[in-house]
Amino acid sequence: MSRQLQTLGFRRFVGVDGSEAMLRQARDRGLYQELLQCMLGSEELPVPVETYNAVLIVGALSVGQVPLTVIKDLWKATKPGGYVCMTTRGNTSNKGFKDQLECLLKKMETEGLWTAVSVTEVQAWERAVSDEEAGYIPGAVYLYRKTAL
Repeated sequence: MSRQLQTLGFRRFVGVDGSEAMLRQARDRGLYQELLQCMLGSEELPVPVETYNAVLIVGALSVGQVPLTVIKDLWKATKPGGYVCMTTRGNTSNKGFKDQLECLLKKMETEGLWTAVSVTEVQAWERAVSDEEAGYIPGAVYLYRKTAL
C-alpha cells in the first residue's frame, strides 16, 4: 500500500502492527520512516492526535482480528480535513462484524465527526481461505473525511 501511495505523492509513512515479524517485513521494504508495535484496539494507538493527513487500515478489520474500538483511535490520529480509509471482508463469516462496522461508521457520521466520501463494495476482494468458500470473497473499502471543527 505504501508503495502505491508514494506514487500519489505521499512521502511520510508510519506503520503500526502488533506483530514484530510484520514490522520486520515493513522495515525491510525501506518505505517507512517510523514503525511502532501496538495491538490495535487493545492498546492506545502510540501516535499523536490530529497528526496525519491520511490514516489507513487494510486487511485487519474483521472478526477475530482488530476490534472496532480502533476506529475512534484512527479518527483521533487524523488531522481535521484528513482522510481515514478502512477495509473489511464481506464474506458470510464476517457479515456480523461488517454490519457492526457500518453501524459505527454511520453513528460517527451522524455525530458530525466525519463524512463519507465513498463506500465501494468489491465482489472479488481476496482469495477465499476457508473450506466453506471458494474462489474470491467480497469486501468493502470505506473512505471518510474527518470534519474540520
